Amino acid sequence: MYQRIEDPHRVFTSEGMPLNSVFWLVAHLATSENGLLLRGTGGPFEKFSWAKHFTLGSRGLPKEQCPPYEEVWATFKAVHEKVLVHVPTLTTEQLDSPNITGLNQIGSNTRDVITHAIRHEALHTGHLTWLCKLYGIKTM
Repeated sequence: MYQRIEDPHRVFTSEGMPLNSVFWLVAHLATSENGLLLRGTGGPFEKFSWAKHFTLGSRGLPKEQCPPYEEVWATFKAVHEKVLVHVPTLTTEQLDSPNITGLNQIGSNTRDVITHAIRHEALHTGHLTWLCKLYGIKTM
């Protein structure tokens, strides 16, 4: 079903500017879902050793210091599954509770955190789509 990318660390450039690699994007999405949609909503948040290198404003790690891509992909899938189970259980009171992420610019309550996470993922879906095209992978 999925085409394997031989080097998820490959960095393409556009107009001389480096784009984030597939590795960085998957690690970043795992980290952001974990932080925003689990920790930020009172869900089953888990720490993983490499997360701090793929958060807001981070540059990642040198390729040789990164965990295996398969580990990062498995972490993303596990976090995402937890999100799909947890978020629908939130009550109106929980959604109206204060934003505990420390990212006050995204809104004042948990509902705002979820809205931000949806927008954030849509943004990175576009990045992944461009990377697929650059790798020669058909997207539509």
